Amino acid sequence: MATFALCTRFLPHLRHPGLYPRTYQFRNVPSINRAQHTHTHTHTPRKPTRLKLPPILSLFVAVSGLIYYAATLHISPQPKTLNPQTFTEYILTSKTPVTTSPPSHTAIFSLRPVHHPSQPLPFSEGILSVQIKQPQLQIARSYTPLPSSTTGEDDGALRFLVKREPGGEMTGYLFSLGVEDRLFLRGPTVEYIFPPAGEVDKTLFIAGGTGIAPALQLAANSLAPETEILWAVRRRAETEGVMADEVERLVRKIKGKVSVRVFVDAEGGIRIQDVERGIEGGKVAVVVSGPEGFIKWVAGEKVWRGGREEQGKLGGIIRKVLERSGGEVTVFKL
Repeated sequence: MATFALCTRFLPHLRHPGLYPRTYQFRNVPSINRAQHTHTHTHTPRKPTRLKLPPILSLFVAVSGLIYYAATLHISPQPKTLNPQTFTEYILTSKTPVTTSPPSHTAIFSLRPVHHPSQPLPFSEGILSVQIKQPQLQIARSYTPLPSSTTGEDDGALRFLVKREPGGEMTGYLFSLGVEDRLFLRGPTVEYIFPPAGEVDKTLFIAGGTGIAPALQLAANSLAPETEILWAVRRRAETEGVMADEVERLVRKIKGKVSVRVFVDAEGGIRIQDVERGIEGGKVAVVVSGPEGFIKWVAGEKVWRGGREEQGKLGGIIRKVLERSGGEVTVFKL
């Protein structure tokens, strides 16, 4: 008998002290009671000379003072480090194409905060995403940072794998940027919380295209004893070059806890047998990430209800596998 569970998408902002702006409290200073002094001398003091201003000038000074007071009343320190409430300024340090053969529609964008230092993201919480703003259209899209490189990113530097989509407003904007251009980021947000240690025996991550980014982030930080990644791509070139280096670096770092299998569409792609083999034995957490059509094919489509994105019913090849072979599985669609 197949048993499986759906996870409801949980998108809380991280409650991390370093990601929030400091709050400054101003206490009211008590007024000073000035004693009334009685003078013993009898002469009448001269009245002080007062500078008389024209009525129009007096009105101008009064209005200017009110405007200044109103403006400064609402000024609050703007946070200079990444936080979930406001956008923080970053600078593009490099844009590396995934494939060397032009045209390359996928690249790794490396960013660093303009104001140093910036706290590294707490990747151990779960899979994190960060919003990048398109300033002309005033829209923002969420992107999943790649895990930290071997060079270290303790200054808050972030790297994103981005594919240019035909007609995509956000990706078109990103690919139009040059090195040293400025971007504005906000976050992070927890997209998927890692299961506690001992709760699952294995994590199976089924990734389509750039969905490999959250898969690598999970593999680098998950507490599961084993992580298997099934990576589906349209062309094998998407897995070569800098992305091959990313995968190899992670495999060496984790020392045998992760395995990555590549499936090319033109060579047959992911088959039902591959998924069936991936969920065999023990408690398995399955995470699916990629384009909407890919997620629907693998695990069923997500739905919008009441203005909120939800997991929807389990479907696709995962449901077929469970109906045929059974298994103790939880499924989450990113």
